[in-house]
Amino acid sequence: MGGKEAMTNEETVAAIVRVVRTYVTSMTAGDRQGLERVFFENASEVGHYQGELLWNSRDGFIRMCEEAADGSTDPAWTIRNLSVHGDIAVVHVEDDWAGMRFDDILTLLYHEGAWRIVSKAFRIQP
Repeated sequence: MGGKEAMTNEETVAAIVRVVRTYVTSMTAGDRQGLERVFFENASEVGHYQGELLWNSRDGFIRMCEEAADGSTDPAWTIRNLSVHGDIAVVHVEDDWAGMRFDDILTLLYHEGAWRIVSKAFRIQP
């Protein structure tokens, strides 16, 4: 993968699931360090929120998570789809945050031995 060590499909999926778990638990807990670990510095978050287009930088997203943190250590979440293509992956996660249910589409890149999130597009379920 990208000239780095190869992982089996099982190892790849397990590594991506760990990133998603850290993403969801850090998001609900407002854990800056956890979110910084799984998102690339230039990552973005995009979707419609309260009728407006929200386009956050990674740090803007993290600030929002810190402000909305509810102390939850075991949030509800499910991976609905996971697709890996070499050193890129796309994951559809359904999760609860700030009293709402979301569909999050995460794009990840395997770089320097780790999977990290490049971008997040979301929708709030009706």
